[in-house]
Amino acid sequence: MPKLLMISHSGFSDENANGITMKNLLSAWTAEEKAELYFDVQPPDFRAASACFRVTDLQMLRSFLGKKSRHIFFPGGEDGGASEDMPASGSCGSGAPKIPAGLKRLKYCFPVKWLRELLWMWGPWGKRAMETWVDTVAPEAMIYMVGESIFMDRLVLRLVKRVGKPLILYHSEAYRIIPLSERHGIERAYYRQTSRLYQQLNDAAALVIYNSAMLQCAYENQYPGTEGMVAYNSAVCDFRPYVPSEEKAQQIVYFGNTGVGRVDSLIAVAQALETIDPALEIQVYGTAQGEDLEKLRCTRGIRYHGFVPPAQLHGIIEQADLLLHVESFDEKIRKKLRYAFSTKIAQCLCAGRCLVTFAPMDTASTQYLASLHGAAAVVCRQENLRAMLEVLVNDAAVRAAYAARALDAGKKNHAMEKTSGCVRKRMEERLRLK
Repeated sequence: MPKLLMISHSGFSDENANGITMKNLLSAWTAEEKAELYFDVQPPDFRAASACFRVTDLQMLRSFLGKKSRHIFFPGGEDGGASEDMPASGSCGSGAPKIPAGLKRLKYCFPVKWLRELLWMWGPWGKRAMETWVDTVAPEAMIYMVGESIFMDRLVLRLVKRVGKPLILYHSEAYRIIPLSERHGIERAYYRQTSRLYQQLNDAAALVIYNSAMLQCAYENQYPGTEGMVAYNSAVCDFRPYVPSEEKAQQIVYFGNTGVGRVDSLIAVAQALETIDPALEIQVYGTAQGEDLEKLRCTRGIRYHGFVPPAQLHGIIEQADLLLHVESFDEKIRKKLRYAFSTKIAQCLCAGRCLVTFAPMDTASTQYLASLHGAAAVVCRQENLRAMLEVLVNDAAVRAAYAARALDAGKKNHAMEKTSGCVRKRMEERLRLK
Protein backbone atom coordinates (compact mmCIF):
# COMPACT_ATOMS: atom_id res chain seq x y z
CA MET A 1 0.00 0.00 0.00
CA PRO A 2 1.33 3.49 -0.78
CA LYS A 3 2.73 5.62 1.99
CA LEU A 4 1.81 9.27 1.55
CA LEU A 5 3.64 12.19 3.13
CA MET A 6 1.43 15.26 3.41
CA ILE A 7 3.35 18.55 3.62
CA SER A 8 1.47 21.72 4.51
CA HIS A 9 1.36 24.65 6.87
CA SER A 10 -1.57 23.13 8.81
CA GLY A 11 -1.80 19.52 9.92
CA PHE A 12 -4.77 17.19 9.61
CA SER A 13 -7.55 18.57 11.79
CA ASP A 14 -11.28 18.61 12.49
CA GLU A 15 -11.29 22.35 13.32
CA ASN A 16 -8.83 24.17 11.03
CA ALA A 17 -10.24 24.75 7.52
CA ASN A 18 -7.10 23.64 5.67
CA GLY A 19 -6.68 20.72 8.05
CA ILE A 20 -10.26 19.61 7.42
CA THR A 21 -9.76 19.90 3.66
CA MET A 22 -6.66 17.70 3.60
CA LYS A 23 -8.01 15.19 6.10
CA ASN A 24 -11.14 14.68 3.99
CA LEU A 25 -9.28 14.72 0.68
CA LEU A 26 -6.96 11.88 1.76
CA SER A 27 -9.46 9.93 3.87
CA ALA A 28 -9.41 6.97 1.44
CA TRP A 29 -5.98 6.16 2.87
CA THR A 30 -5.77 4.77 6.39
CA ALA A 31 -3.79 6.52 9.11
CA GLU A 32 -1.10 3.85 8.77
CA GLU A 33 -0.65 4.82 5.13
CA LYS A 34 -0.10 8.52 5.85
CA ALA A 35 2.44 10.74 7.58
CA GLU A 36 2.41 14.52 7.95
CA LEU A 37 5.00 17.27 8.04
CA TYR A 38 3.53 20.61 9.08
CA PHE A 39 4.35 23.97 10.66
CA ASP A 40 1.33 25.09 12.68
CA VAL A 41 0.38 24.68 16.33
CA GLN A 42 -2.35 22.03 16.11
CA PRO A 43 -1.65 18.76 17.92
CA PRO A 44 -1.16 15.77 15.61
CA ASP A 45 -4.28 13.85 14.68
CA PHE A 46 -3.25 10.19 14.84
CA ARG A 47 -6.65 9.16 13.47
CA ALA A 48 -5.51 10.68 10.17
CA ALA A 49 -1.75 10.01 10.11
CA SER A 50 0.37 7.50 12.00
CA ALA A 51 3.51 9.63 12.07
CA CYS A 52 4.07 13.34 12.47
CA PHE A 53 6.88 15.88 12.28
CA ARG A 54 5.79 19.31 13.47
CA VAL A 55 7.69 22.58 13.85
CA THR A 56 6.06 25.84 14.92
CA ASP A 57 7.14 29.45 14.52
CA LEU A 58 7.96 29.73 18.21
CA GLN A 59 10.02 26.55 18.13
CA MET A 60 11.92 27.90 15.15
CA LEU A 61 12.61 31.18 16.97
CA ARG A 62 13.71 29.38 20.14
CA SER A 63 16.17 27.33 18.12
CA PHE A 64 18.29 30.48 17.62
CA LEU A 65 18.68 30.58 21.42
CA GLY A 66 19.87 26.98 21.48
CA LYS A 67 16.61 25.66 22.91
CA LYS A 68 15.61 22.21 21.70
CA SER A 69 12.05 21.23 20.95
CA ARG A 70 10.36 17.95 20.26
CA HIS A 71 9.18 17.54 16.67
CA ILE A 72 8.59 13.82 16.04
CA PHE A 73 5.42 12.09 17.23
CA PHE A 74 4.30 8.49 16.83
CA PRO A 75 1.21 7.03 18.51
CA GLY A 76 2.10 4.22 20.87
CA GLY A 77 5.81 5.05 20.94
CA GLU A 78 8.05 4.63 23.96
CA ASP A 79 6.24 7.44 25.75
CA GLY A 80 2.90 6.94 24.01
CA GLY A 81 3.56 9.82 21.62
CA ALA A 82 2.78 12.40 24.30
CA SER A 83 4.62 15.66 24.87
CA GLU A 84 4.68 18.51 27.31
CA ASP A 85 2.63 20.78 25.04
CA MET A 86 0.14 18.55 23.26
CA PRO A 87 -2.19 15.60 23.82
CA ALA A 88 -1.13 12.18 22.60
CA SER A 89 -3.78 11.73 19.94
CA GLY A 90 -6.79 13.23 18.26
CA SER A 91 -7.10 16.87 17.29
CA CYS A 92 -8.25 18.23 20.61
CA GLY A 93 -6.47 20.45 23.06
CA SER A 94 -4.64 23.70 22.63
CA GLY A 95 -1.53 22.30 20.96
CA ALA A 96 1.71 24.29 21.10
CA PRO A 97 1.98 27.94 22.20
CA LYS A 98 0.84 30.34 19.49
CA ILE A 99 2.44 33.43 18.01
CA PRO A 100 0.81 36.52 19.63
CA ALA A 101 -2.17 37.89 17.71
CA GLY A 102 -0.40 41.23 17.26
CA LEU A 103 2.34 39.56 15.23
CA LYS A 104 -0.12 37.55 13.18
CA ARG A 105 -1.68 40.79 12.01
CA LEU A 106 1.62 41.49 10.26
CA LYS A 107 1.08 38.47 7.99
CA TYR A 108 1.02 40.64 4.86
CA CYS A 109 3.61 43.17 5.95
CA PHE A 110 6.13 42.07 3.36
CA PRO A 111 9.33 43.11 5.16
CA VAL A 112 8.16 40.95 8.09
CA LYS A 113 7.07 38.21 5.69
CA TRP A 114 10.52 38.15 4.07
CA LEU A 115 12.19 38.10 7.49
CA ARG A 116 10.08 35.14 8.60
CA GLU A 117 11.03 33.17 5.49
CA LEU A 118 14.72 33.90 6.02
CA LEU A 119 14.53 32.86 9.67
CA TRP A 120 12.94 29.57 8.66
CA MET A 121 15.65 28.97 6.08
CA TRP A 122 18.51 29.87 8.45
CA GLY A 123 17.10 28.55 11.72
CA PRO A 124 18.72 25.50 13.39
CA TRP A 125 15.30 24.03 14.20
CA GLY A 126 16.11 20.46 13.16
CA LYS A 127 16.39 20.15 9.38
CA ARG A 128 18.68 17.11 9.62
CA ALA A 129 16.30 15.41 12.04
CA MET A 130 13.45 16.13 9.63
CA GLU A 131 15.33 14.61 6.70
CA THR A 132 16.21 11.52 8.76
CA TRP A 133 12.54 11.22 9.76
CA VAL A 134 11.45 11.43 6.11
CA ASP A 135 13.97 8.69 5.26
CA THR A 136 12.45 6.54 8.02
CA VAL A 137 8.89 7.16 6.81
CA ALA A 138 10.06 6.27 3.28
CA PRO A 139 7.04 7.74 1.47
CA GLU A 140 6.10 6.43 -1.95
CA ALA A 141 4.60 9.82 -2.83
CA MET A 142 4.39 13.31 -1.36
CA ILE A 143 1.45 15.71 -1.55
CA TYR A 144 2.09 19.41 -0.95
CA MET A 145 -0.71 21.82 -0.07
CA VAL A 146 0.64 24.89 -1.85
CA GLY A 147 0.67 28.16 0.06
CA GLU A 148 2.92 31.13 -0.61
CA SER A 149 6.00 30.27 1.46
CA ILE A 150 9.45 30.47 -0.12
CA PHE A 151 10.88 28.34 2.68
CA MET A 152 8.31 25.56 2.23
CA ASP A 153 8.76 25.54 -1.55
CA ARG A 154 12.49 25.06 -1.16
CA LEU A 155 11.99 22.38 1.47
CA VAL A 156 9.62 20.42 -0.78
CA LEU A 157 11.96 20.68 -3.77
CA ARG A 158 14.82 19.44 -1.59
CA LEU A 159 12.76 16.49 -0.35
CA VAL A 160 11.68 15.59 -3.89
CA LYS A 161 15.34 15.36 -4.87
CA ARG A 162 16.22 13.44 -1.71
CA VAL A 163 13.36 10.93 -1.78
CA GLY A 164 13.11 10.49 -5.54
CA LYS A 165 9.37 9.78 -5.40
CA PRO A 166 6.38 11.42 -7.15
CA LEU A 167 5.12 14.84 -6.06
CA ILE A 168 1.45 15.82 -6.06
CA LEU A 169 0.44 19.46 -5.65
CA TYR A 170 -2.86 20.57 -4.13
CA HIS A 171 -4.32 24.06 -4.66
CA SER A 172 -7.16 25.69 -2.76
CA GLU A 173 -6.09 29.29 -3.40
CA ALA A 174 -4.72 31.49 -6.20
CA TYR A 175 -1.42 32.15 -4.41
CA ARG A 176 0.73 31.48 -7.50
CA ILE A 177 -1.29 33.25 -10.18
CA ILE A 178 -1.07 36.74 -8.68
CA PRO A 179 -0.37 39.31 -11.48
CA LEU A 180 3.07 40.78 -10.80
CA SER A 181 2.09 43.97 -12.64
CA GLU A 182 -0.33 44.75 -9.79
CA ARG A 183 2.36 44.46 -7.09
CA HIS A 184 5.18 46.85 -6.34
CA GLY A 185 8.47 47.02 -4.48
CA ILE A 186 9.29 44.32 -1.95
CA GLU A 187 5.87 42.68 -2.40
CA ARG A 188 6.50 42.27 -6.13
CA ALA A 189 9.95 40.83 -5.43
CA TYR A 190 8.41 38.31 -3.04
CA TYR A 191 5.82 37.07 -5.53
CA ARG A 192 8.37 37.00 -8.34
CA GLN A 193 10.39 34.58 -6.21
CA THR A 194 7.38 32.40 -5.41
CA SER A 195 6.51 32.30 -9.12
CA ARG A 196 9.98 31.03 -9.99
CA LEU A 197 9.84 28.39 -7.28
CA TYR A 198 6.36 27.30 -8.30
CA GLN A 199 7.51 26.78 -11.88
CA GLN A 200 10.05 24.28 -10.50
CA LEU A 201 7.36 22.60 -8.40
CA ASN A 202 5.01 22.39 -11.37
CA ASP A 203 7.78 20.90 -13.52
CA ALA A 204 8.49 18.30 -10.82
CA ALA A 205 4.84 17.38 -10.17
CA ALA A 206 3.25 14.22 -11.51
CA LEU A 207 -0.27 15.47 -10.75
CA VAL A 208 -1.88 18.75 -9.66
CA ILE A 209 -5.20 18.76 -7.79
CA TYR A 210 -7.44 21.85 -7.69
CA ASN A 211 -10.52 22.55 -5.56
CA SER A 212 -12.48 24.16 -8.42
CA ALA A 213 -12.59 24.15 -12.20
CA MET A 214 -12.14 27.93 -12.31
CA LEU A 215 -8.91 27.64 -10.31
CA GLN A 216 -7.64 24.80 -12.52
CA CYS A 217 -8.24 26.82 -15.69
CA ALA A 218 -6.39 29.85 -14.31
CA TYR A 219 -3.36 27.85 -13.16
CA GLU A 220 -3.09 25.78 -16.33
CA ASN A 221 -3.20 28.93 -18.46
CA GLN A 222 -0.14 30.22 -16.61
CA TYR A 223 1.61 26.92 -15.86
CA PRO A 224 0.74 24.42 -18.63
CA GLY A 225 2.06 20.94 -19.14
CA THR A 226 1.17 19.08 -15.93
CA GLU A 227 -1.77 16.68 -15.60
CA GLY A 228 -4.50 18.12 -13.38
CA MET A 229 -7.82 17.16 -11.81
CA VAL A 230 -10.56 18.86 -9.81
CA ALA A 231 -11.48 17.51 -6.38
CA TYR A 232 -14.10 19.67 -4.71
CA ASN A 233 -13.96 20.13 -0.95
CA SER A 234 -15.70 17.19 0.66
CA ALA A 235 -17.88 16.44 3.68
CA VAL A 236 -19.95 13.64 5.15
CA CYS A 237 -23.62 13.44 4.13
CA ASP A 238 -24.82 12.28 7.56
CA PHE A 239 -27.47 14.86 8.45
CA ARG A 240 -31.11 14.11 9.16
CA PRO A 241 -33.42 14.91 6.22
CA TYR A 242 -34.82 18.41 6.25
CA VAL A 243 -38.45 18.57 7.41
CA PRO A 244 -39.78 22.13 7.94
CA SER A 245 -41.29 22.42 11.40
CA GLU A 246 -43.26 25.51 10.38
CA GLU A 247 -44.20 27.30 7.18
CA LYS A 248 -42.04 30.27 8.18
CA ALA A 249 -38.30 29.86 8.59
CA GLN A 250 -37.20 29.93 12.23
CA GLN A 251 -33.46 29.17 12.23
CA ILE A 252 -31.15 31.11 9.90
CA VAL A 253 -27.54 30.05 10.41
CA TYR A 254 -24.15 31.31 9.30
CA PHE A 255 -21.05 29.38 10.33
CA GLY A 256 -17.38 29.62 9.45
CA ASN A 257 -14.94 32.40 8.67
CA THR A 258 -16.18 35.92 9.37
CA GLY A 259 -13.08 37.68 8.03
CA VAL A 260 -12.13 39.20 4.66
CA GLY A 261 -15.12 41.51 4.49
CA ARG A 262 -17.84 38.95 5.09
CA VAL A 263 -19.28 40.79 8.11
CA ASP A 264 -20.52 43.68 5.96
CA SER A 265 -22.34 41.21 3.70
CA LEU A 266 -23.86 39.48 6.74
CA ILE A 267 -25.11 42.85 7.97
CA ALA A 268 -26.73 43.49 4.56
CA VAL A 269 -28.57 40.15 4.84
CA ALA A 270 -29.68 40.96 8.40
CA GLN A 271 -31.02 44.35 7.29
CA ALA A 272 -32.98 42.73 4.46
CA LEU A 273 -34.43 40.15 6.87
CA GLU A 274 -35.49 42.92 9.26
CA THR A 275 -37.71 44.44 6.54
CA ILE A 276 -39.40 41.05 6.16
CA ASP A 277 -39.81 40.29 9.88
CA PRO A 278 -38.03 42.23 12.67
CA ALA A 279 -38.03 39.08 14.81
CA LEU A 280 -35.75 37.18 12.41
CA GLU A 281 -32.13 36.76 13.48
CA ILE A 282 -29.01 35.31 11.87
CA GLN A 283 -27.28 32.92 14.26
CA VAL A 284 -23.54 33.38 13.64
CA TYR A 285 -21.05 30.69 14.68
CA GLY A 286 -17.37 31.42 14.14
CA THR A 287 -14.46 33.40 15.49
CA ALA A 288 -14.58 37.16 14.96
CA GLN A 289 -12.13 39.75 16.23
CA GLY A 290 -11.69 43.49 16.55
CA GLU A 291 -13.97 45.68 14.46
CA ASP A 292 -15.76 42.67 12.94
CA LEU A 293 -16.67 41.38 16.40
CA GLU A 294 -18.00 44.78 17.42
CA LYS A 295 -20.13 45.03 14.27
CA LEU A 296 -21.64 41.58 14.79
CA ARG A 297 -22.50 42.28 18.41
CA CYS A 298 -24.04 45.67 17.65
CA THR A 299 -26.13 44.75 14.61
CA ARG A 300 -29.81 44.15 15.15
CA GLY A 301 -30.82 40.87 13.55
CA ILE A 302 -27.48 39.13 14.25
CA ARG A 303 -26.81 36.96 17.27
CA TYR A 304 -23.12 36.13 17.60
CA HIS A 305 -22.33 32.86 19.37
CA GLY A 306 -18.60 32.53 18.69
CA PHE A 307 -16.80 29.30 17.93
CA VAL A 308 -18.48 25.97 18.64
CA PRO A 309 -16.88 22.50 18.29
CA PRO A 310 -17.72 20.37 15.21
CA ALA A 311 -20.07 17.96 17.06
CA GLN A 312 -22.17 20.84 18.39
CA LEU A 313 -22.17 22.59 14.99
CA HIS A 314 -23.56 19.42 13.41
CA GLY A 315 -26.66 19.65 15.59
CA ILE A 316 -27.05 23.36 14.91
CA ILE A 317 -26.98 22.76 11.15
CA GLU A 318 -29.62 20.03 11.50
CA GLN A 319 -31.97 22.57 13.12
CA ALA A 320 -31.40 25.20 10.41
CA ASP A 321 -34.05 26.27 7.92
CA LEU A 322 -31.62 28.44 5.95
CA LEU A 323 -27.82 28.24 5.75
CA LEU A 324 -26.02 31.40 4.65
CA HIS A 325 -22.85 31.86 2.69
CA VAL A 326 -21.54 35.36 2.00
CA GLU A 327 -18.51 37.00 0.41
CA SER A 328 -17.34 40.59 0.36
CA PHE A 329 -18.41 43.04 -2.33
CA ASP A 330 -15.52 45.37 -1.52
CA GLU A 331 -13.59 45.77 -4.76
CA LYS A 332 -10.15 45.39 -3.17
CA ILE A 333 -11.13 42.21 -1.34
CA ARG A 334 -13.14 40.54 -4.10
CA LYS A 335 -10.28 41.03 -6.55
CA LYS A 336 -7.89 39.18 -4.25
CA LEU A 337 -10.37 36.42 -3.37
CA ARG A 338 -11.85 35.83 -6.80
CA TYR A 339 -10.72 32.19 -6.81
CA ALA A 340 -11.55 31.45 -3.17
CA PHE A 341 -13.79 28.41 -2.75
CA SER A 342 -15.01 28.16 0.82
CA THR A 343 -14.65 24.86 2.68
CA LYS A 344 -18.18 25.30 4.04
CA ILE A 345 -19.78 24.96 0.57
CA ALA A 346 -19.34 21.19 0.81
CA GLN A 347 -20.71 21.10 4.37
CA CYS A 348 -23.77 23.15 3.42
CA LEU A 349 -24.66 21.06 0.37
CA CYS A 350 -24.06 17.75 2.12
CA ALA A 351 -26.26 18.93 4.99
CA GLY A 352 -29.27 18.95 2.67
CA ARG A 353 -30.51 22.37 3.81
CA CYS A 354 -31.56 25.42 1.82
CA LEU A 355 -28.34 27.30 1.07
CA VAL A 356 -28.47 31.02 0.32
CA THR A 357 -25.35 32.65 -1.07
CA PHE A 358 -24.92 36.43 -1.24
CA ALA A 359 -21.68 37.04 -3.10
CA PRO A 360 -20.29 38.56 -6.31
CA MET A 361 -20.86 36.48 -9.44
CA ASP A 362 -17.19 36.55 -10.43
CA THR A 363 -16.07 34.42 -7.47
CA ALA A 364 -15.29 30.71 -7.95
CA SER A 365 -17.80 29.55 -5.34
CA THR A 366 -20.65 31.64 -6.80
CA GLN A 367 -20.01 30.47 -10.34
CA TYR A 368 -19.96 26.88 -9.12
CA LEU A 369 -23.20 27.20 -7.12
CA ALA A 370 -24.91 28.96 -10.02
CA SER A 371 -23.95 26.04 -12.28
CA LEU A 372 -25.82 23.56 -10.06
CA HIS A 373 -29.24 24.67 -11.37
CA GLY A 374 -31.19 25.25 -8.18
CA ALA A 375 -29.06 23.55 -5.54
CA ALA A 376 -28.55 26.97 -3.91
CA ALA A 377 -30.35 30.29 -3.90
CA VAL A 378 -27.78 32.58 -5.55
CA VAL A 379 -28.02 36.34 -5.03
CA CYS A 380 -25.35 38.58 -6.56
CA ARG A 381 -26.98 42.02 -6.27
CA GLN A 382 -28.21 43.69 -3.11
CA GLU A 383 -31.38 44.94 -4.81
CA ASN A 384 -32.43 41.31 -5.37
CA LEU A 385 -31.66 40.15 -1.84
CA ARG A 386 -34.91 40.99 -0.08
CA ALA A 387 -37.15 39.40 -2.71
CA MET A 388 -35.26 36.10 -2.59
CA LEU A 389 -35.17 36.02 1.21
CA GLU A 390 -38.89 36.80 1.45
CA VAL A 391 -39.78 33.75 -0.64
CA LEU A 392 -37.42 31.45 1.26
CA VAL A 393 -38.49 32.69 4.68
CA ASN A 394 -42.21 32.34 4.01
CA ASP A 395 -42.47 29.22 1.83
CA ALA A 396 -41.51 25.88 3.39
CA ALA A 397 -42.08 24.00 0.13
CA VAL A 398 -39.54 26.18 -1.70
CA ARG A 399 -37.00 25.67 1.09
CA ALA A 400 -37.55 21.92 0.99
CA ALA A 401 -37.04 21.85 -2.79
CA TYR A 402 -33.75 23.73 -2.48
CA ALA A 403 -32.70 21.40 0.34
CA ALA A 404 -33.36 18.30 -1.77
CA ARG A 405 -31.39 19.65 -4.72
CA ALA A 406 -28.56 20.69 -2.40
CA LEU A 407 -28.28 17.17 -1.03
CA ASP A 408 -28.25 15.70 -4.53
CA ALA A 409 -25.37 18.03 -5.47
CA GLY A 410 -23.58 17.22 -2.21
CA LYS A 411 -23.77 13.48 -2.83
CA LYS A 412 -22.64 13.88 -6.44
CA ASN A 413 -19.74 16.30 -6.01
CA HIS A 414 -18.75 16.48 -2.34
CA ALA A 415 -19.44 13.19 -0.53
CA MET A 416 -16.20 12.44 1.28
CA GLU A 417 -15.91 8.74 0.46
CA LYS A 418 -16.63 9.33 -3.22
CA THR A 419 -14.29 12.33 -3.58
CA SER A 420 -11.40 10.76 -1.69
CA GLY A 421 -11.89 7.48 -3.52
CA CYS A 422 -11.64 9.27 -6.88
CA VAL A 423 -8.48 11.06 -5.74
CA ARG A 424 -6.88 7.80 -4.62
CA LYS A 425 -7.80 6.03 -7.85
CA ARG A 426 -6.41 8.85 -10.00
CA MET A 427 -3.20 8.99 -8.00
CA GLU A 428 -2.70 5.24 -8.17
CA GLU A 429 -3.32 5.20 -11.91
CA ARG A 430 -1.10 8.19 -12.55
CA LEU A 431 1.74 7.23 -10.21
CA ARG A 432 1.40 3.46 -10.59
CA LEU A 433 1.17 3.00 -6.85
CA LYS A 434 -0.05 -0.28 -5.43
